[in-house]
Amino acid sequence: MADDDIKEEYEHYRRRRNFLIDVGREASRSYDKYILTLAAGTFGLSLLFIDRIANVPIGNTKGYLIASWSAFGASILSTLLSFLLGQESSSKEIEILDNQYSKIKKREVKNNYTPWVRWLNRISMILFILGVILLTIFSALNL
Repeated sequence: MADDDIKEEYEHYRRRRNFLIDVGREASRSYDKYILTLAAGTFGLSLLFIDRIANVPIGNTKGYLIASWSAFGASILSTLLSFLLGQESSSKEIEILDNQYSKIKKREVKNNYTPWVRWLNRISMILFILGVILLTIFSALNL
């Protein structure tokens, strides 16, 4: 391989590696932050709703409220786990890339964190939506 080819390959490697670092950073700042903010904010609004409008819930509607709080709490926990696993996933991708660049092929390295991060992100969104639906039902029944 000519020196120019080696330099070009290294430059490609370096750009790809920096890109993966940036992706990991951005992922931890955007989606997770929005879900946490929305879930916590909606939970807070539900407390305000109970205090100001539905301080004595009608019949069995309290179950909807408790279920919505549970969904919001689980959404927050899922997002926090996703955040941690996202960091691990980025680190593993960097390790894989480093191994590929340095031609270490003792065994194929697989990033097992990535599917978990995707799964947890989807679960946090589903739980958030479920919480909003349950809170909406509770609110509608208690207006």
